[in-house]
Amino acid sequence: MTVHAAPRRDGRTRRAATLLPLLLDLVLPLAVYYGLRLAGTDQWWSLLWSAAVPAVAVVVRLLRTRRLDFLALLILSMIGLGLVLSTLTGDPRALLIREAWTGMLGGLIGVWLLASVGYGRPALMLLFRSFVQVKAGKDGLRAWEARWDEDAAFRHGLRVLTAVWGAASLLNALAQLAVAYLLPVDAAPAAMQACWPVIAVPLFLFHLAYTKRHGLRA
Repeated sequence: MTVHAAPRRDGRTRRAATLLPLLLDLVLPLAVYYGLRLAGTDQWWSLLWSAAVPAVAVVVRLLRTRRLDFLALLILSMIGLGLVLSTLTGDPRALLIREAWTGMLGGLIGVWLLASVGYGRPALMLLFRSFVQVKAGKDGLRAWEARWDEDAAFRHGLRVLTAVWGAASLLNALAQLAVAYLLPVDAAPAAMQACWPVIAVPLFLFHLAYTKRHGLRA
């Protein structure tokens, strides 16, 4: 039993590390918003307090690591900008629109992925390097990257995969923006959070099937 205790603890730690961002970014903000709405709090304050959840998480991470993080500072500045705009206009939808425009960062990544398909090595190859190295080691990574120069089917497959990921990222950003502008305020938070899971599930299934079928894995 003693021999297997450490691996079990490591497994629980990895699962907790995976689930915690999901809880902070998806579940907890929705619970705060709809909990406050059920308690009779107006839309503006409910959205404000739900936006405070990821903001607090960012601040805690900055204090714990004591290291400036560009993405963290960007998130905090976007939350602050949304608060200022919402205060000036008195419109709770301004907070939703701020969140949607923050999500457009993912859209920019999608544009970058799509643009890289037609020029040089696709960006997904760069993003996958760390995963390949963890799985196959440095020698496996070198062999995987060398296939780009030797295997035309490998190049085509990575370009297709990069285009699909880019299109999915851009679609998610545009969907969140449309939801923030068009849906009723009380329906929008849940719909915005649902956009990426709805897109990601078929995306990951396609990714797993395509990489296996075309031998793109390390």
